[in-house]
Amino acid sequence: MLEIKRIVNSIFSSNSYLLYSDDSPEVWLIDAGDVDPICNYLALNSKKLKGVLLTHTHFDHIYGLNRLANVFPELMVYTSYRGKEGLGSDKLNMSRYNLRPFVFRSDNVEILQEGQEVQLWENVRLMAFETPGHDWSALCFKVGDAVFTGDSYLPQYDLITNFPKSNKEQAFKSLERIKELSVGCSLYPGHGDIVYA
Repeated sequence: MLEIKRIVNSIFSSNSYLLYSDDSPEVWLIDAGDVDPICNYLALNSKKLKGVLLTHTHFDHIYGLNRLANVFPELMVYTSYRGKEGLGSDKLNMSRYNLRPFVFRSDNVEILQEGQEVQLWENVRLMAFETPGHDWSALCFKVGDAVFTGDSYLPQYDLITNFPKSNKEQAFKSLERIKELSVGCSLYPGHGDIVYA
């Protein structure tokens, strides 16, 4: 059975989410911010980090990746095609403007496309949806009755579309799509509180 642990990160209060099951030693992470809470959880529960799924590649959602890759050299990172570009560019991921230039130093990156599934555990699959607008790299993830919206839908905040790779028209189309696919589901946004169904 899927369990979800929210971590509120120190940079811009972004959210990361640990996905785990009591039946499996493997844990998945959605977005990578502060690393210490992740490593502490894994050590306390004798778990291993299997992969990281990125909702988009803005700095506040990826800055923990290099440290995680050092601790877990076989760790796979899942992102969109544009997300892979963002991981390799401090301009695209905007870390250049946060006084902490960031470029991901691992080649362990897998591209996810619209409708593609990731097998988390034996009977649990996660589906990816392309939701550009806030950023051109944006993906949302649905697993069971949980939808991880990144910054494409922040129920407590206005939709932000003034970044270099934002597109206002796409953002509102993506927002409507997310609302449709999340009917009856709990929302796990990139910032702010979880909205339970």
